[in-house]
Amino acid sequence: MGIVLSGRRIGACDALCWRDEDHLYRCGAITQPLQVVYGCLPQRLRWAAPLFAWVLQRLAHRWVAAGVGCDCDAQVADL
Repeated sequence: MGIVLSGRRIGACDALCWRDEDHLYRCGAITQPLQVVYGCLPQRLRWAAPLFAWVLQRLAHRWVAAGVGCDCDAQVADL
C-alpha cells in the first residue's frame, strides 16, 4: 500500500504520520485518509478525494493488518 501511496519503493511511506500526543508514528491511511488521498491525487481528481478516502480507510485496516502492521522500517531517534 505504501508503494502506491508514495509512488516509490525506497524510503518511508508518505502516509506515515507522527502523532505528538501518542509519541509514535501511525498509518495516515487509517488515521487521516482524506489528507493522504488528497496529497496523492492529481489536481483533476481531487474532487473525488472524499470517496477515495472512505474506501482507503476501510481497505487500509485490512491491508496493514495483513502483514501484522505497517512494514515501514523508520526508526525514531532520541534527541
